[in-house]
Amino acid sequence: MQTKTGPLSAQIDRLVHEAQKREGIIPAPRSTDAEFLRRVTLDLTGKIPPVAEVRRFLADQSPRKREQLVDRLLASPGFVVHFTNVWRDLLLPEITSNLQLRGQIPEFEAWLRSRFQANTPYDELARQILSTPLDVNSQSQPGELTQDLTPRAYYVVKQLKPENLAAGTSRAFLGVRIECAQCHDHPFDSWKQQQFWEYAAFFANIEQNQPDQIAVTQNLRESGGRPQIKIPDTNRLVDATFLDGIQPEWEQGDTAPRVQLAEWITAQDNPYFAKATANRVWSLFLGRGIVDPVDDFSSSNPATHPQLLELLSHALRKQEYNLKFLIREIVNSQTYQRTSRQTDSSQSRVEWYGKMPTRGLSAEQIFANLVQATGFFRQTTEVDPFLLSQGPNTPESEMRDLFQTDSGNQLDPRATILQALALMNGTFMTNATSLEQSDVFTAIVEFPGSTISDKIEAFYLCTLSRPPSESEVKKLDAYISSAKTEEERTHAYSNLFWALLNSSEFLLNH
Repeated sequence: MQTKTGPLSAQIDRLVHEAQKREGIIPAPRSTDAEFLRRVTLDLTGKIPPVAEVRRFLADQSPRKREQLVDRLLASPGFVVHFTNVWRDLLLPEITSNLQLRGQIPEFEAWLRSRFQANTPYDELARQILSTPLDVNSQSQPGELTQDLTPRAYYVVKQLKPENLAAGTSRAFLGVRIECAQCHDHPFDSWKQQQFWEYAAFFANIEQNQPDQIAVTQNLRESGGRPQIKIPDTNRLVDATFLDGIQPEWEQGDTAPRVQLAEWITAQDNPYFAKATANRVWSLFLGRGIVDPVDDFSSSNPATHPQLLELLSHALRKQEYNLKFLIREIVNSQTYQRTSRQTDSSQSRVEWYGKMPTRGLSAEQIFANLVQATGFFRQTTEVDPFLLSQGPNTPESEMRDLFQTDSGNQLDPRATILQALALMNGTFMTNATSLEQSDVFTAIVEFPGSTISDKIEAFYLCTLSRPPSESEVKKLDAYISSAKTEEERTHAYSNLFWALLNSSEFLLNH
């Protein structure tokens, strides 16, 4: 039965269907309930659903159960935690490769979390980052949570350099790669070197008394007046100028440069901000942007579905940049809810969304899934959770370092031999599938009165979020029944658990 969809969801489906018809794409059928449950729970909360939720959802006969599930997930703490992680990585990509910068994570994460908890409009969130006062909490040390949370770490991580801030803010909030014009005019687009430095000049008044101490946030200040910057290797000074070529009107004691920039970026008539935001949100759920890569809006990289991008950006502005509204409409669309199983060769052209593409998971999602599926993780009640998750030699930090990638392409999840070996033979996986240390494994194997088939189903539900097929049950029942002793049978169950946790079906979103 088709579920009722909101007006925007229906318009999304109409525009995608028109493009598919024009391109000769035969769309795949709707996903199963189990497939949808796992996918949307991963996308909205960052981890697979618990077994109790799988059983409840699959038994629910309500025609609106998918919409109701989406509403529950959007209102859950898991949504806040997951989207804090997503936007942290989006805004601070430098922390994945620079250990020295990780001391800036706690305050920035706490600030982001508070914004997602309050469902702060995205344009307001962007304005706060772009214009945050830099002299607040100036005596705090790296890793120290202060009473007045601010996003100042955004500036510290980018080393307070105007060129880094220009490149980061234009990519994150405008979807353009103007840093390609930092040293010379852009070779493939219309951006000029002078435009890059005129934009960078908005950050030229930021000063630090200890410039060599990158991770220290003390003694930051921002001077007033018209900001100017010198183009490197030239004698030219340029004034701060928006990317549309217009200069702010500067007066003594006037609005600070970064506030002026924030207002221009988030203005209703800004040609980039709404489209870049809508495009990025779309990519989180469909695996690729309507403009792809998402931070490469340019004349040489046109949108595959320009009307759809216009529709999403207009709706986002109309809803005052409520991200939850846009997310809800996207995941309630039939475009999002198609199966990932290819049923026609035309569906291999991913830009036309004929089926749901198989996507890679972040390192944090993989670890969260393992913890959810196995119930194995050291208790952290007496340990600083920041040190536990970010410090060295912890299961989570090892998993993060192993699976962390700089690639923004969800559709190209390349596993290395080292990653595969770590999952197959690592200490965490060994303990997580043992009777002595895994709560879930122990509960399934020792549950009184359950049959072999019951146990097989339980292992599938807790790992793959679906019941096994009849052929899978038949083969596995024969394998486990062949065990001659109780010890051999326990080992057979452990092998089954291990195989499911190492399967591509577990390690990918689909």
